[in-house]
Amino acid sequence: RILQEGMKKLGFEEFLGPEHDGYIITSYKYPKDKNFNFKTFYSKLNEKGLVIYPGKVLNADCFRIGTIGNLFPEDFHELLAAIEEVCKEMNIMLPIT
Repeated sequence: RILQEGMKKLGFEEFLGPEHDGYIITSYKYPKDKNFNFKTFYSKLNEKGLVIYPGKVLNADCFRIGTIGNLFPEDFHELLAAIEEVCKEMNIMLPIT
C-alpha cells in the first residue's frame, strides 16, 4: 500500500484497476508530461541503485515495479523519494496530471 498510495500522490496512474491489484508487481502508465522519457527515468533510478522494469503490455506505455522479496516499508519510501527526485531532475511537473 505504501507504493500504491505514494505513486498516486505523485500523480502516477496504475495501469490496471484496483480489482486487479496484485502483490508481486504493479504497472504504472507513463506520465503524459512531454519531458518524460522512460530510458532516462530508468537510468536515473538505476544510478541510485533502484531498478524498475519496462512494461510488457502490447501498445501500452507503462513500466512495472516489483513488490515481492525481502522488502520493508523504508525500501518503498526510498523508492518513492527517488522517483520524486528523478521527476524533478527531468522537469516533470508533480503531481503528474
